[in-house]
Amino acid sequence: MSAREPLAARRSEFESHVWNHSEDVFQADFDMRQRLVDSDLEPLRVVVRAVRDGADDDALAGVIKRIMTSRPEHVYVLMQAVGLTRNKIITDLKAALPAAAVPSKAEVLHRRPEVWMHAGRYLALRLRTVLAPIAALTGGALDGAFQALNQATWPGWIRQERAKRQGHEAEHRVAVVLASLGIPFVPEEKATNPLCPDAQIEGVSYDIVVPNLLKPVICVKATVHTSNIGQYGESKDALEIAEARESLESHFSKPPTLLAMIDGVGFRSNRAGLDGVLEGADEFCQFKTLWKVGVLGAAAMGKTVELFLPDANEHRPFLDRYKSSIRLKTKLVGATDWLEAGEGFVRLV
Repeated sequence: MSAREPLAARRSEFESHVWNHSEDVFQADFDMRQRLVDSDLEPLRVVVRAVRDGADDDALAGVIKRIMTSRPEHVYVLMQAVGLTRNKIITDLKAALPAAAVPSKAEVLHRRPEVWMHAGRYLALRLRTVLAPIAALTGGALDGAFQALNQATWPGWIRQERAKRQGHEAEHRVAVVLASLGIPFVPEEKATNPLCPDAQIEGVSYDIVVPNLLKPVICVKATVHTSNIGQYGESKDALEIAEARESLESHFSKPPTLLAMIDGVGFRSNRAGLDGVLEGADEFCQFKTLWKVGVLGAAAMGKTVELFLPDANEHRPFLDRYKSSIRLKTKLVGATDWLEAGEGFVRLV
């Protein structure tokens, strides 16, 4: 097996294949909010009527409590409309009421009188501030304003969920490639539930291990950043790869291949983290080069893959390293058998 590429070559490959998250289907699922249906619009209409009728904050809090008593989940429609997130009100209440038993979910706040006294006014103030300017609207015009608010506040409302799921999307796609090719790995659940717990080897977490924990051949660390990662992110990514390498080398006479699934424009903001990962990992892949996962998985299991790439010469050093496990094809034959993995197509022979 030939030596791996120098850092400069790896960095150049990373740059030429950086994930365009703005056009990714996964991202698009988050970006557009479904329109509010009538049952969603009703609590907003009720609150606007109360604002229009001159209800003060205490009276408005009473209106909100009645809405929640009937349909507790409607509090989330109200919270989103004023630019809150699911956790913001909870953390603010814990700060304001350190001695109170603040529940972890907003939908039950109205059941705790000592908490609701503060929470009701908290919501009332924000709802009045946002909804008072449109309270004079009626009918379709009012519902149209609600729909506009819904779309405008959605990115902030979903931000935490997006960040959580985006952080696991890379390992999910790795797992899907492996599962689709029939290459064993743990945790098997990663292919259907990427938020499941990671695999542990000697106290170090790995997103995926091929084929199992008893005799690991590939250990995967996945990291994606779509915004500025800052100094903390820079250090964390490089340190995690260094920790994993040290652990694998100290516990195995023939260490498993350490694969970094790494991508995102966020790494452009701080190169030290990227360089640390690219230097510390045995191999790396990105969303566009997920076909590498198929090659590495096949090599780990002593199998062979057929591989089609738009430009094989661009990845010649990697292909040379695993040439005994690859049959490179110049065209797709039997297209239904091929698995699309990034820019490439693979199938087990």
